[in-house]
Amino acid sequence: MDLQTIQNAIDALPRHRFTHLPTPLQHCPRLSADLGGPRIWIKRDDLTGLAFGGNKSRYLEFTLAEATATGHDAAVLSAVVQSNHCRQFAAACARIGLKGVVVLRENDSTMGRKDPAQGNYLLDQLCGVDIRFAPPEQIGATVAAEKERLVQEGYKPFTGLSGMLSRVAYVQCALEIDAQCLSEGLEPSHLIIGSGGTSLSGLVAGLTMRGRTLNYTGTPQSKMGDRTDASARVAQAATDAAAHIGLECAPDPAAIAVTDAYVGTGFGFPDPETLSALRLLASSEGILVDPTYTGKAFTCLIDLVRKGRFGPDEDIVFVHTGGTPLLFAYGEELLVG
Repeated sequence: MDLQTIQNAIDALPRHRFTHLPTPLQHCPRLSADLGGPRIWIKRDDLTGLAFGGNKSRYLEFTLAEATATGHDAAVLSAVVQSNHCRQFAAACARIGLKGVVVLRENDSTMGRKDPAQGNYLLDQLCGVDIRFAPPEQIGATVAAEKERLVQEGYKPFTGLSGMLSRVAYVQCALEIDAQCLSEGLEPSHLIIGSGGTSLSGLVAGLTMRGRTLNYTGTPQSKMGDRTDASARVAQAATDAAAHIGLECAPDPAAIAVTDAYVGTGFGFPDPETLSALRLLASSEGILVDPTYTGKAFTCLIDLVRKGRFGPDEDIVFVHTGGTPLLFAYGEELLVG
């Protein structure tokens, strides 16, 4: 399918412009040499430009546009205390004058702590959203109470941040990768991303519609639970994303792998392999990944290279989905050893 047809379908949707696009596709020759493996390219979605950037900035261009297009003047989002999504949501609300509320989930990991105020939680406060806290079992009730509070204050709150529109946002990212590969003369054989759902399925949809044949590895940040038909579910989600903008694609589930093998001891808990991978990328290319999301996905890339999965002449794309403010929340862990 030609690029302009896909772009026209995306452009027909309501959209705010928060991001600096296209983000670079950066060749990493020193890293590639250090690993003695394939040529590695990093899609720098940590540079989308909204409050330190990340993949959620792409999502919010569409999800918050849906909110404002339907007459809403407030929005509520809930996630863990150190959420990248909440940080970018807070900044996006500031950009468009939307009343924003974040309900932050506390737990015993670094991702769930609010003391001291640092990382994403600090940035939430600077961007001026209303902040509420709740333990995991009270999140639903707290979100409902905040929505009711906003109604009583005269707002029309929006809570349905669409996963479908978030997939479409990553169709846009796929078009950038395709164009950048054409410019560089690349035919990548494999793409790796720290996602087991939304961002991954959007990339699969976009690259499939552009006729690119490559393999995908997605790495969720927590244990998957039911692994049955995970690849087929991503392929169907990609098909649904294309259908949402009036297009068609039929990805091959056999080309999609989703693995939770790099989660370590659990969400929010760094492990030695991830810290080692993080340091390698920083010291070889000056690119920073975080210990919870992109760091664990990058650990997957290193592991696959060292296991000989790729030949030395292959081009591999790693999609960096952001998360760099988390480095400041994990200072003690990062400096150990």
